[in-house]
Amino acid sequence: MSPQRSVVGSAKLIALCTLLSRISGLAREVLIAQTFGQVWIQDAFRFGFQVPNLFRRLLGEGAMSSVFVPVFTEMLDREGRGAAARLLARTLALLCVALLGTVVVLELLLLALWVLLPVEPGQAAARELLISLTAVMLPFMLSICVLALLSAILNCLGSFVPAALAPVVLNVCMIVGVMWLGPGFCPRNPSGQVHVLAWTVVAAGVLQILLVLPALWSGGLRLGWRWEPRDPTVARLLRLLVPVALGQGVLAFGVYLDAQLCVLLTRKPNTLDTIGWLGGTVAYPLREGALSTLSNAQLLYQFPLGVLVISLATAAMPAFSRLAARGEWVAWAAEVRQTLRLAIFEGVLAGTLMIVLAAPIVRLLFEYRKYGAADTARTAHVLVFYGLAMWAYCAQHIVSRGFYSLGDARTPLAISAGVLPLNVALTLVLVWFDAIREAAFAISSLLTSSLSVLVGLRILQQRAGARVLDRAFLAGLLKMLGAAILAAAVALALRSVIPPLAQAVPGRIGPRAIETLVPLAVGTGVFLAVGALLRLPEVSLLLSRARRRVSAAGT
Repeated sequence: MSPQRSVVGSAKLIALCTLLSRISGLAREVLIAQTFGQVWIQDAFRFGFQVPNLFRRLLGEGAMSSVFVPVFTEMLDREGRGAAARLLARTLALLCVALLGTVVVLELLLLALWVLLPVEPGQAAARELLISLTAVMLPFMLSICVLALLSAILNCLGSFVPAALAPVVLNVCMIVGVMWLGPGFCPRNPSGQVHVLAWTVVAAGVLQILLVLPALWSGGLRLGWRWEPRDPTVARLLRLLVPVALGQGVLAFGVYLDAQLCVLLTRKPNTLDTIGWLGGTVAYPLREGALSTLSNAQLLYQFPLGVLVISLATAAMPAFSRLAARGEWVAWAAEVRQTLRLAIFEGVLAGTLMIVLAAPIVRLLFEYRKYGAADTARTAHVLVFYGLAMWAYCAQHIVSRGFYSLGDARTPLAISAGVLPLNVALTLVLVWFDAIREAAFAISSLLTSSLSVLVGLRILQQRAGARVLDRAFLAGLLKMLGAAILAAAVALALRSVIPPLAQAVPGRIGPRAIETLVPLAVGTGVFLAVGALLRLPEVSLLLSRARRRVSAAGT
């Protein structure tokens, strides 16, 4: 089996598990939105979840794997499981102490802000909800980082399933919290219910770790605790982890900064209508529910990103690293090129349908109970611009893995540091326009992520001394664009034809499902069919039914 087929086969296994977690995560977010509505309570919960969620995105979606997989794999091959287990024990001890100290410092900082920060009349309740939810969920940061480390070790052992399923535990706990525990403990008290939901997040972190332990034991590794902070290998791993996490986290940091700016520029309940700005006062550009709108739109673009591309990048990283370690640069460039093309192919497909079907998708998933038509329009408006950026989001993960396979964590970090100020500046300019508002965050992310990919690809080729982009690659992009245009045209045509017919179906969910899923399925079919006619190899890689065993070279 070719290395690329091996990577795609592993990616399919990861994607299957990830699909379950993403579906349950989508259900979780839909239930939260429908239960609380796009109001300040939901905004405060999402803000409080930002810090632990930032660490999840930085460490849990690839950084731990990118750093620890090469080192642990080499140690397993050369020195055996005993040496690998000792390194795991030393790493785990140092990581836990560092994270626990971080949590304590942040909790003390929140306490100081609560006590010392002056507050305007009427704002006390809004600020108290914001700080208390953040304080409750901070410990989740510790458990999610430990989980990321253990998941990276499982990847070294060739076990991808437990780590891919761990998010399901979080989603189920939160669904139980929002549907039953919250209303049960705090009936008719939305503030109390959202605090119960926050505590289920903390409980889920512990349960996630318990889920992956049996897989570690079956792989011959037992958790231990060895406090040796001066161990050179551990110190090198943790030093490398920081720039890798930061460099890989351009999207994560963009999302985090978006949340901070969004809350800052949103008018809270019972507050003044104006905000100080450049020495004067102006009306708040955003209204209550802005962060919830942004979060719901981000959820919808992150769903295909997580299912398709992050799993692909996770499976491709070992292959990139092996070829780079052997100095086989022609093969390395071919592997990166094909994986990058496949990621962009998936991004163009998902982004195209996201743009055309933004409103029907949001309506089908969210518009029930306290979530109204106006909320749907706000979220769909933002989602369109995230759809335009999907190709860049997908490509970014592969380009980053290319750098990490070369042992270069500094370049992605430098690119990230360079585009973040531009991202913030663009947002602060665009958010004041009435026709843009919350979409300013998506537009700035679109522009800066695209720039990051282009700059990263240029530098990656120079650093590796091998050409990733060639004429066939550019020709393939044009074919993908042509397939996207035809798929969009067909989906748009169906959008105008199907709704009147769908109204014959009783109820609300049935007509909405028909007007959304039929154009979605047909548009996907058209995209793949046109891609096949244009002989894009990505179609066969995605749809291949081959079930041959992975060769020794692909393991």
